[in-house]
Amino acid sequence: MVAASQQPERQVAAESRTRRGPAGDDGAADGVGEFGAALEELFRAVLRASGRGVPGGETELTMSQYWVMDALAEEPLTVSRVARDARVAVPSATRALRALERRGFVERRRNADEDGRLVTVALTRSGLQVLDEKRTWLRTAQRQLFDALAPAERRTAAGTLTALSRGIGEL
Repeated sequence: MVAASQQPERQVAAESRTRRGPAGDDGAADGVGEFGAALEELFRAVLRASGRGVPGGETELTMSQYWVMDALAEEPLTVSRVARDARVAVPSATRALRALERRGFVERRRNADEDGRLVTVALTRSGLQVLDEKRTWLRTAQRQLFDALAPAERRTAAGTLTALSRGIGEL
C-alpha cells in the first residue's frame, strides 16, 4: 500500500508520463518529446489568441472576421470564393459575413449584368478602414515577434512555421 504522502508524487509522475507520449518516451535522445511539448504549447497559445480576436484599433473582430475581410480587400467575391481565399469553411465565412454586414463593414451586391442570381460581397469604406487598422496592428505584432528571435532563429523561422502549418493541415 502506498503512503498518503507518496500518492501526489506518483500522480504527478503519471501525468508527466502521459504528457510525454504514449509509451512514456520523453524523446530525450532525439528531441521528439521536447518538440511535442513545444507544439502543444503553440496550439494552446494560438487558441488563446484566436479566442481574444484581433486587437488593434477600436473595433473588435474575431479571427474569422479578419480573414474574411482580408480576403475581400482587393475585389468583391462570392461567399464560396471568400471562404476559399480566407481558408475557412463556407459556414464560417457565412457567419462572419452576416456579422460584418450587420456592422456595416461589408455589403452584398447582386450581379446586374446577368440575371441577378450571382451575389458578391464587398468591403464598405468603414470596412476598409477597420481592415487597415487590423493590418497595421498585425504587422507591428509580427515585427515584435520577429525582433524577439535570435538571429539564427530568424533565419529558420519562416521555413519551420510553413512546414509545421503544412503538417498540421494534414493531421
